[in-house]
Amino acid sequence: MEWEDEDTLCRQLADADASLYFLILLILSVCLSWAATAIQRQGLYRVLKGEIQKLPDVFSLRLAANALVVGALTFFFGLALKGWAEADRCDPSACRAAETDLWASLFVLAAALLRLSALADGQGQAPAPDQDLPD
Repeated sequence: MEWEDEDTLCRQLADADASLYFLILLILSVCLSWAATAIQRQGLYRVLKGEIQKLPDVFSLRLAANALVVGALTFFFGLALKGWAEADRCDPSACRAAETDLWASLFVLAAALLRLSALADGQGQAPAPDQDLPD
């Protein structure tokens, strides 16, 4: 198998390095979401036990986690866009795969942006202690 030219391989290596970095950011966002959920769970437990009157605020953790997700998914959408633009137009299956990747990346990014928007609008926050919890 003959390798592509060195410039192309260097660009692919840079893309792989950047992908690893953004995957770490996604893992960090999962850790932040886990921490927020654990804090919220502990707060619910303590409210039920009568130890506290107000649920802990986890908004900043959730906002940071969602912002990391949007940033990482924006990068991966850019990679999909690049792959689509560079797809071999003579190979229909390569074009279909690149197009599918592009649409999938766009939809996932759109979902993350909607989630971030809902969170920023206050829809992602827990109800106030004086509000009834949903059934």
